[in-house]
Amino acid sequence: SVWTRDIGRALNAARKLQFGTVWINDHIPLVSEMPHGGYKQSGYGKDLSTYSLEDYTNIKHVMAKID
Repeated sequence: SVWTRDIGRALNAARKLQFGTVWINDHIPLVSEMPHGGYKQSGYGKDLSTYSLEDYTNIKHVMAKID
């Protein structure tokens, strides 16, 4: 969490941090549409959302011409 009265400064910090989640003037507002978790300095993975399915699946394109 980043707590400040200067939102511009907080957004600048969020751009520089290598975290998957940055909360500004709040903490743990989880919603199902957004991944929770992260990468690099904040851990690995995305949980509590459909984005977590990407960690368990591989996309494959299969095309067949059937005469």
